[in-house]
Amino acid sequence: MGSFRQRLLDEMVDVPTVDCHSHTILRREYEALAAEERDLFTITTYFRRDEGGIVEMGHERSLKGARSDEERWQRLKRIIGRAQNVSYYRHNIATYQGIFDFADDDLTDDNWAALNERIKEWTARPGWYDHVTREKCDLVTQIRNVPWYEDWEPEYFTATLRMEPAIRDGSLLAAEQRAPFEAHMNREFSTVAALKQGLADYVDGYVRRGTIGIKLAHAYNRTLATEDVPEAAVEAIWQRALRGEAPAAADVRAFQDHIIWWLAGLCTDAHLIFQIHTGMQGNWGHIPDSDPLHLLPMIRAHRNTRFDLFHAGYPYGRELGVLGKHYPNVWLNMCWVYIITMAGARQILSEWIDLVPHYRLLGFGSDVNWPEAIYGHLVMARSCIADVLAEKVERDFLSKAAALELARGLMHDSPMEFYGLDATAAQAAAAG
Repeated sequence: MGSFRQRLLDEMVDVPTVDCHSHTILRREYEALAAEERDLFTITTYFRRDEGGIVEMGHERSLKGARSDEERWQRLKRIIGRAQNVSYYRHNIATYQGIFDFADDDLTDDNWAALNERIKEWTARPGWYDHVTREKCDLVTQIRNVPWYEDWEPEYFTATLRMEPAIRDGSLLAAEQRAPFEAHMNREFSTVAALKQGLADYVDGYVRRGTIGIKLAHAYNRTLATEDVPEAAVEAIWQRALRGEAPAAADVRAFQDHIIWWLAGLCTDAHLIFQIHTGMQGNWGHIPDSDPLHLLPMIRAHRNTRFDLFHAGYPYGRELGVLGKHYPNVWLNMCWVYIITMAGARQILSEWIDLVPHYRLLGFGSDVNWPEAIYGHLVMARSCIADVLAEKVERDFLSKAAALELARGLMHDSPMEFYGLDATAAQAAAAG
């Protein structure tokens, strides 16, 4: 098993990776940062959530307000002492080791300062961003969530357009959110039909520039359960909003449901992928809202829409696996999950391989802001995938040839096909 596991790791290192879900800072923004904005205390990712919970409950002091790197370290050291077991923290260590040649297995009083200075120095080097994303990570592209009114760097990213502004915080029912969109589109939306045409035109503008799909992460703020609310009912709500009447909570929910359901149909008509956040949330999130089984009515009603469901649905990975088994318009995305829980990621992937045709399994999505953290996550993902596939060969009657094909497929072949990435164009972009 050991030698074949290494062969699987070598196979994944040799194949360029498609990052199936990215929030990575743009190169121009990264290089505009001041030196003190790239150090041991800033280049971190989801461990901030555990850190925030520890501080919020009064167990330790926040790094904010510390007046020196030494004081920051003393506060961080105490926080780490309470949570060094979590995968969010171990992701940081994997990043330090793989990107900054950190030789130890943990931060200590004796090594943090040297690592901090190395991070500051190395991240300021010319060409560092390309060194990390292209040489170390060997990324074909990153499927990047693009906020409204923003651009992206197509030499590094393939865009999916975030659509939460259409539905969040009272949605476009609220005049303060509707007015900027009307100004941007240079038109007023006197009816729901006019609004939906405006949204369709807005999405189409991004599609003509290369966007391949849209994304919703509304499970952070409300349930994924969505009803097919008739347009006539929503029209009445819209007209009341235009008159300045504050919508009731039920009206907001009905409007959101209508737009979400309509977006699923738009994806069918425009041949777009519909990415949806499922599973894991942040501190204080209402976990049942993110259960991917809430999406079943919409998925069943839009059989020609390709749904890209995120984060292994964690902690609903088994439910998401069965959903992928029975609904061939659903692709299952392992983004984020390896740094949530490596053990859980292994279990979920092992079950999914037994359930779902492998062309609908997407093996890696970094879901981080810092390019350096992509590599740490990639190392953890490869380790989990190699563990699972090697065990499948030894115990579950999977052939070695199939395992090698899966290793390549999860990291490259399946996302290349699903996202419609032209191999020649992608290689040219990766080469700069």
